[in-house]
Amino acid sequence: MTGATLSERRTRSRGGLIGLAIVALAGIVLPFASAGQPFLLMLASHALIAAILALSLDMLTGNTGLLSFGHAAWFGFGSYVAGLLSKSASSDIVVLSLLTLAATVLVAGVIGAVLVRQIGKTFAILTLALSQIMFAIVFVFSDITGGEDGLHGIPMATFLGMQIVSPTTWYAILLVALLLALAGALHLRRSPLGRAWLAIRENGERARFIGMNVNKLKLMSYVISAGLASLAGVLFVLFNGATSPDLLHWLESGKVLMYVVLGGVGTIFGPVIGAVVFTLAEHYVSTFTDAWLIYFGALFVLIVIVAPGGLFGGAARIAERLSARKSGRRTAQ
Repeated sequence: MTGATLSERRTRSRGGLIGLAIVALAGIVLPFASAGQPFLLMLASHALIAAILALSLDMLTGNTGLLSFGHAAWFGFGSYVAGLLSKSASSDIVVLSLLTLAATVLVAGVIGAVLVRQIGKTFAILTLALSQIMFAIVFVFSDITGGEDGLHGIPMATFLGMQIVSPTTWYAILLVALLLALAGALHLRRSPLGRAWLAIRENGERARFIGMNVNKLKLMSYVISAGLASLAGVLFVLFNGATSPDLLHWLESGKVLMYVVLGGVGTIFGPVIGAVVFTLAEHYVSTFTDAWLIYFGALFVLIVIVAPGGLFGGAARIAERLSARKSGRRTAQ
C-alpha cells in the first residue's frame, strides 16, 4: 500500500466528513430560516425523503454500474408495507422500519438473485417491468391496498410511545435519517466491499477473472439499495399519513433517476443535491407554469452537456481549478 494511496484515502475521508458537516449544518439552520413559513419546512421534509431515495439508487448505480429504470418499486413497496403494518401491528416508527426492512430484504433477495444475472439494457428493462408489476398488484388487491384511491387512514406515527406531531420533530427525524444514510454510504464506499463494487462498475469481466463473485456482490448492492429505498417509503407514508400507486409508477422511477444524474452518479452527495434541487424546482417552477417539465428538462439537458458529472461533479471541478490557480500563484511568487 503506497503513501499516495493512504493520502488519497485520508483526503476522501476528510472530504466525506466535511460533506456530512455541511449537510448537517444546512439542515439545522433551515428551520430557523423558515420560521413563520411552515410550508417551507414541509417542502424541505419532502426534499429530505427524496434525498434518501436518490441515495438509495446511487448505492446501486453509482457502486456497481447497474442502471435501474424501476427503482421506485421499492419506494412504493416500503410505503405500502409500512402503511398496512401500522394499521394492524404497530405505529412505532422504529418497529415499522425494521419490519419493512426485513420484508424488503427477503423479497429483494429473491427477485435480485434473478435480476443481477442480467447485464446492461436487460437488467434496466427488467427493473422497469418489476415496478409495473408491483403497480398492477396494487389494483389487483384493491380491497387491501385501496386501489386507485391509495392507502389512507394511517395511524399517527410514534417513537418510544410518544406521538410524532410537530412538523419540526418530523423534520429532525428525517434529517437524522439522511445523515445516517450518508454516513453508511460513505463507510461502505471506503470499505473492501465498496472497493469490490467499484471494481465491478469499472470492469465486471476483469473482476470475475480475478476471482470475485460478481453476482453475489451485485446482489448485495441491489438488496442494500432496495432496503434504503423502502425505508424512504416508510418515512413517506408515516409523514404524509397516506400513500398511492403513483409511488410505484415508472414516472416516479424516472424522477429518481433524474435526481441521481442531475446531482452526479457515484458521488454520494451529488444525488442528495440533485433530489433537493429537483424537489424545489418542481414546486416553485410549477407555480408559474404548467409546462414546468419542459423548462426543467431543457435545464437538465444543459447540465448534462456542460457538467457530465452532475452538479456535484461540476462544482468539484470548479473548486479544483480554483485551487490549482491559487497553487500556481503561490509557486510563481
